[in-house]
Amino acid sequence: MNTREKIQAVIDSHDSAYQIQKLTGVNSSIIIRLRNHTRSIDRLSLNTVEKLERYFDYHVKHENDDFPTSIQLSHFRHRLINLLQELYEIQQAKVESPDAQPDEKAMTAAVEQMFNDVIGNKLELEHLETIYNQLAPNPNQLEAEVK
Repeated sequence: MNTREKIQAVIDSHDSAYQIQKLTGVNSSIIIRLRNHTRSIDRLSLNTVEKLERYFDYHVKHENDDFPTSIQLSHFRHRLINLLQELYEIQQAKVESPDAQPDEKAMTAAVEQMFNDVIGNKLELEHLETIYNQLAPNPNQLEAEVK
């Protein structure tokens, strides 16, 4: 497996951008932009590539069996990850606000745990995909919009 394939595997992994950031130091916004195809692997710094490659070697390599096989699940999973990441960032901003509620840190921890539980649970993810597919537009239409 070459370096590009390893980086792509990290991008396609079930791990949240926040988790990857926490373990590598690579900013979560870089991961999100790579997942949204608004940033290219070719434009990453050598330092970032090395960090993501190490992350693959220690955290992703053994999880390859869990990769989604359908384009729809992959699209759904990335959209869900991005939405949950946005929710986490909104909650984190509330924690840092001067007029923060006393329970904001606890709520942030709960949001983070929910994120990890949902993304890490293949059965739950498949259940959510089923709900998504019942209500979403035609998958071929989504695929065309992504390209």
